[in-house]
Amino acid sequence: MPLDGTDFEAPMAADTGLSWVLSKRGCSWIEARLLRRGRGSNIAVILRALVPVDRNTTIVRLLQDAKGLIEDPRNWTRRAYRSLRGRHCAVGALRAISGRLKGPSPAWSALELLIKVARSRGFASVEAMNDGSSHDAVLAAFDEAIALAQCADFAGSEAA
Repeated sequence: MPLDGTDFEAPMAADTGLSWVLSKRGCSWIEARLLRRGRGSNIAVILRALVPVDRNTTIVRLLQDAKGLIEDPRNWTRRAYRSLRGRHCAVGALRAISGRLKGPSPAWSALELLIKVARSRGFASVEAMNDGSSHDAVLAAFDEAIALAQCADFAGSEAA
């Protein structure tokens, strides 16, 4: 019997049938079904926590959720991160959503992307862009930041 392990056979892992359910596609499918039926997305949040997600996906999701928080103009405000009525500005929405994260790193990266978009539009900060732009322009800035997070160049610069 050789000692290099060539004759060793590892036992096969039991197939639980959950591999598809725990994939990104499976979680999205389950979440869509639950939300369509009017149930809360708590189960989908739990399933997302079980699935390892790469950093860029977290940043994209963070930006999308923050945009979703202010998508209705009645939930958006200027000159305050959060109003007494629960409205948020762009940075306030990002802060509210990033409170669910375990660490600040993806939130900082998402904010850096919004800063990059604000500066490309001639503003010194995201707050200045939020206060000096229309609601549609702020939502478009989120779309631009999401596109930047999804591009391959961003993934390469974050890995360094």
